[in-house]
Amino acid sequence: MSDIDLNFKIQLQTHCLKLVRAKLNSIQIQLDAQKKDLNTTTKSSAGDKHETARAMIHLEQEKLGIQFKEVEKQVRNLSQIKFGLNSTPQTGSLIQTDKALFYICIGLGSVKFNGVSIYVISPISPLAQAFLNAPDLKSITFNGMVYSIMGIV
Repeated sequence: MSDIDLNFKIQLQTHCLKLVRAKLNSIQIQLDAQKKDLNTTTKSSAGDKHETARAMIHLEQEKLGIQFKEVEKQVRNLSQIKFGLNSTPQTGSLIQTDKALFYICIGLGSVKFNGVSIYVISPISPLAQAFLNAPDLKSITFNGMVYSIMGIV
């Protein structure tokens, strides 16, 4: 793909925000369901069963709460990306290589956008660090594979 530009990057960022907000909404729905389950769990004659069920619901709520906070952080990080043309790799860069497109912002993995697979990676991931610390802007070597850098937006 040779036609990546600032407009493509802005549209990709909007797409990623939609994906992350959908994930946030899904977690909120699960949290609401857990809250409802907790409120409807009634005390039975088998008290231990009741307490075990409530404890399991509390554990699930804690897990979902942690996930919710992490996804909220992803939304914040995505929302704070400044748009502009980058000449060097940095957080917010869309990097075109001979092998794939990489968007350095948050860790989402492979994302399909406009019929193209783009790897949306966290700036603290080892691959992103290789791009961010590239000695020259021509290529990087990561896990024995050479990635030729063809463009940075």
